[in-house]
Amino acid sequence: MSRRRNKRFDPRRGQAGITMTSLMDILTTLLLFVLKSFVIEGEAVTPVPGVTLPESTSLAVAQSAVVIAIFDDVVMMEGEVVATVSKASRSRDLFIEPLAARLEEAREKSLEIARLRGESEEEFMGKVSIQGDREIHFAILQRVMYTCSQSGFENIALAVIESSS
Repeated sequence: MSRRRNKRFDPRRGQAGITMTSLMDILTTLLLFVLKSFVIEGEAVTPVPGVTLPESTSLAVAQSAVVIAIFDDVVMMEGEVVATVSKASRSRDLFIEPLAARLEEAREKSLEIARLRGESEEEFMGKVSIQGDREIHFAILQRVMYTCSQSGFENIALAVIESSS
């Protein structure tokens, strides 16, 4: 038995070392997971490329919502082009049909998620965040807001950049 113990530890070779590679891999993975899942204040709002958001001095925190971006000649929802501004502005009706269809899909998805979580359907908040370029005409913003409210997304927020002053 003493022979076995002697084979494990040889005083001439020194202490048995700990391999730091696997420990560093674990710590790095944990750090990345924590950084990925940690949000300080609400949800980080990343503007769509090409959109220059207006500035605001409000201290209110952004909340999670469906994101609609309006810039140049397109209306985007969740990163996909839904409608063109020129087509929407030619119509006399304030309602934008393709946007309404996508909002209905988002509403159904939200209700399905709520059902799977065991929440009641009455808790649907209908939150939407509109990222509109500074240069868009109010008529387009009005049409998008009207379509959102008619589709059940009545809690509308306009995305802005916090003013540094």
